[in-house]
Amino acid sequence: MTVAFLIAGLVAFVAVLRLTHAAAIARDVIGTAQDAFGVMTDPDLSEDTKETAVRRASIRLVGRFLLIGGIGVAALAAAALVVWSGAAAGFYTLDAALRIATGWPFVLITSAGAVAAWIALDRLGGATGGGDDGGTEVPYGPLDKALHNLAFASPDRQRRLAGLETRLYRRRMDPAHAARPVFITSLPRAGTTILLQMLARCPEFASATYRHMPFTLAPLLWGGFSSAFRKPSTPAERAHGDGIEVGIDSPEGFEEMVWLAFWPGHYRPDHILPWSGNDRDPAFEAFLRRHMTKIVATRPGARRYLSKNNANIARLPLLEAMHPDATIVIPLRDPAAQVASLMRQHRRFADLHKRDPFTRHYMEGLGHFEFGAALRPIAFDGTPADPAEAETVDFWLAYWIRAYTHVLARAGERVVLLDHDALCRDPVPRLHALAAALELDAPEALTEQAGRLRPPSPAPMLAGAQPALIRRARALHAELCRRAQSRETAPRSA
Repeated sequence: MTVAFLIAGLVAFVAVLRLTHAAAIARDVIGTAQDAFGVMTDPDLSEDTKETAVRRASIRLVGRFLLIGGIGVAALAAAALVVWSGAAAGFYTLDAALRIATGWPFVLITSAGAVAAWIALDRLGGATGGGDDGGTEVPYGPLDKALHNLAFASPDRQRRLAGLETRLYRRRMDPAHAARPVFITSLPRAGTTILLQMLARCPEFASATYRHMPFTLAPLLWGGFSSAFRKPSTPAERAHGDGIEVGIDSPEGFEEMVWLAFWPGHYRPDHILPWSGNDRDPAFEAFLRRHMTKIVATRPGARRYLSKNNANIARLPLLEAMHPDATIVIPLRDPAAQVASLMRQHRRFADLHKRDPFTRHYMEGLGHFEFGAALRPIAFDGTPADPAEAETVDFWLAYWIRAYTHVLARAGERVVLLDHDALCRDPVPRLHALAAALELDAPEALTEQAGRLRPPSPAPMLAGAQPALIRRARALHAELCRRAQSRETAPRSA
């Protein structure tokens, strides 16, 4: 009977901690302390700014510590009340209960049991709160999710961690490695990922990888730290369900987190504002150049930065102004095939986000606002598309037209338009042309991968689409492909 009441007291202790959300408060304490440390070590902030931020953090920490202390007292009081009630009822004496409670067998067994119960309650809460752990296609456990939530909660925290990384790894960062970068961009489902994977196999390029997640703004610091405890992984099909496999060292499009951290005003609740060539920010540009050199430093022998970022299609003039020696590669896909694929992915992710809310948080944290509940269309012509209409084919067809009309009007001399369907039908000559356009040191590293490409399937019929929209899309695609063909044979300007 004594053991039963002691276990009941432990249950009461855990229940108070759960009901008062003690774990969330403790995470807030850690996050506040990390932010304060980041402010104090940031050389770009004035002393007055540091003093104000640290004072606010101190006040918040004092309040949180008092709250944590109160929760601890309440939890202990609940456990003591249960144990005392058993003694008051005459089932045992308090001395006997104390002897058992302080014995190592009871301490060991109940500690393990409490941890197991806490994890079980976490999983039960996820299952009843939207299937956070059931049916997920982002293969992360509770600790991984907590780490990602911490990383995504504060872009400022990531920037300060990046500042600390700069001071620690300055000797490994070569400014020359920010020269001649390659930016791959287009609307999703245009072939950007396979192009990224193929170029990433060229020894001169380095790109962000899953190893840098979730603190992607500090790839050297976090990549080195996480390597110490990451388990080897086997490549698996990504959440898109498109047959492309990714592993811990696979390249991926994580650059958008840098833009998120510096340009929050462009990310509206239901759309994203495009950038112009006049949107210059010296602090951002210096940060991005440092970030590029860090990414290159993560791969021995690499000398050039490579990224895939679908949102860069909305900032072509700015990229060319910031990096006049860059090459921006824009794959072009048949509009009917791409629109059908966009619709499938949107429906797939809408269902996935409904079943697994963490996947939406994951995509939004990365700045991937392309599909599902996370959809925020880019307002290419200044008029936002309504995400509520994204179940219709005309929504995606009109979006495709606005996006590539934007490309046609704003693509400068540093843009390489690449006919993806022609590339897949006859890859060797077009890979040679791409290698020449990118001025690759070892073009064979790219051309030898021609076997990875397969001829495209016939473009589907877009049932229910307005014929006028289909005609506009096909005419626009034909004009883009003509321009792509003319640039294959034209000399590049330096």
